[in-house]
Amino acid sequence: MRTNDLISAVAAANPKTIVVIQAGSAVSMPWLDQVAGVVFAWYGGNETGNAIADIVYGKVNPSGRLPISLPKREQDIAASTNYKSARNKIHYEEGIWVGYKHHNERKIAPLFPFGHGLSYTTFEYSDLKITSSPKSDAKADDWSLTASVKVKNTGKKAGSHSVHFYLTPPAETATSLRHPEVTLQAFDKVYDLQPGADKTVEVTLDKCELLSAIIWISADIRRHLPLGRAVQDLESRAGRMDRQGRSKRRRDEGRSEVHY
Repeated sequence: MRTNDLISAVAAANPKTIVVIQAGSAVSMPWLDQVAGVVFAWYGGNETGNAIADIVYGKVNPSGRLPISLPKREQDIAASTNYKSARNKIHYEEGIWVGYKHHNERKIAPLFPFGHGLSYTTFEYSDLKITSSPKSDAKADDWSLTASVKVKNTGKKAGSHSVHFYLTPPAETATSLRHPEVTLQAFDKVYDLQPGADKTVEVTLDKCELLSAIIWISADIRRHLPLGRAVQDLESRAGRMDRQGRSKRRRDEGRSEVHY
């Protein structure tokens, strides 16, 4: 099949070409810079055709976010060097370094990052804060942390939007375990937010989410709570908030985060 050649030829004749992809995983897109847009439709069942038409013609505002990272090359996939068997055994040598964790650790730019997704409107985050945190004498089973952020529709069309909350562990030490720089720990979504309207999104992290970032041997158990639209976009969010939610805006720094 010469699908890529067909898309390139059509795009050469009409630069406003929109490509609709129905797939269950990552695919190569060598023609990406030649087309006006891409709709990743997945497998939507019997109503897939109608759903795609509603998106393309603007009847419905898209709000999907990628649940996987789309790599630029096959070599950028974490398991690319281990996919064959060795003496009838397959070794999963990538460990926890898969998906966006693999890309972040090795400074590999994906084609589209985990969490990426476009909309016919725009959204703005503000007032990121921790509304409750574990007490100093709390037992592990009672550990929980509640964080919230305000989401505002700054565009001209109603839309839905999901917010991703990540955890960053303390700096690595000689006696600590190695952890990814950021890991997704919670998310929530606002639906049909009207232009100019805002809504507060609140999530609770229990002991499992909190302990996943703890380095037990280290005495420093501070965590950072970054926020972003996509995992590769965490560094480009404006503002920093402290534990009480007071904004420390530094547009040259980028990341929105709260420390606890």
